[in-house]
Amino acid sequence: MSARELLFAAVALLLLQVSVAGQQADSSFLLTGIVFSESFKPLPATHVINLNNRQGYITDSLGIFQMRAAQSDTLLILNISYEDTLVLAAQIRAFPQIILKSRYYELEEARIFEWGSTYQDFKEAIVEMPNQESLGESMGLPRQDPDYVPLEMDPHKVKSPAFLIASPISFFYQNYNKHAKSARKVYWLEKDREKMDLFAAIINAENLSSVTGLTGDDLLKFQTFLNNRMQCDYHCTELQLYTEIYAIWDRYREIEGME
Repeated sequence: MSARELLFAAVALLLLQVSVAGQQADSSFLLTGIVFSESFKPLPATHVINLNNRQGYITDSLGIFQMRAAQSDTLLILNISYEDTLVLAAQIRAFPQIILKSRYYELEEARIFEWGSTYQDFKEAIVEMPNQESLGESMGLPRQDPDYVPLEMDPHKVKSPAFLIASPISFFYQNYNKHAKSARKVYWLEKDREKMDLFAAIINAENLSSVTGLTGDDLLKFQTFLNNRMQCDYHCTELQLYTEIYAIWDRYREIEGME
């Protein structure tokens, strides 16, 4: 055989070996892998996608998956709580454990209030709420007046000329007897105490902080702004107090350029 023929035979043999090696490299095989977290906890329901043939698989309850793949295939591992990970099938074949790193999501600031995050939410939920019929009203009973004051405890009525004409003895007793005057004073102290306690609880720093989300000097600044503009006092209802506070808070945010 001539030297030229030997050269052609050697080149053909080399090409054949390369072709066989390529076919062996690209031939598919059953690939098994296990997906873990960084703490080596198996991760079920994790998606495994072969980017070469576009086939997808899901890990079982033990984090195990099986799929056919070629040596040169690339797999994409997806789990909502972990970072997306690319792994070569050849790597998994040599070392079947796949470790995923935890993913941390940056969340926008959220504020939670009892009646919504804005005054509009509060208005829709509370201010515009239709009046609810009480049990007594549904039974036809007379409506009780929470603001009812007995005549002898009303300082305006006991001092009126009409009361003097209608009952002169009672007039002089209610206006000049120390016991009657003391009883009237105690009555109003007790009647106003609950309202004053509620008023103090609503406008205190802790409650205003929960409404506005402000703390420290920012909260103190808003409290000063609120106190200079608030018209309600302890005689107002809780609904009236919160309505005014939310309205002033919206105005404060507008002036300060807060979102």
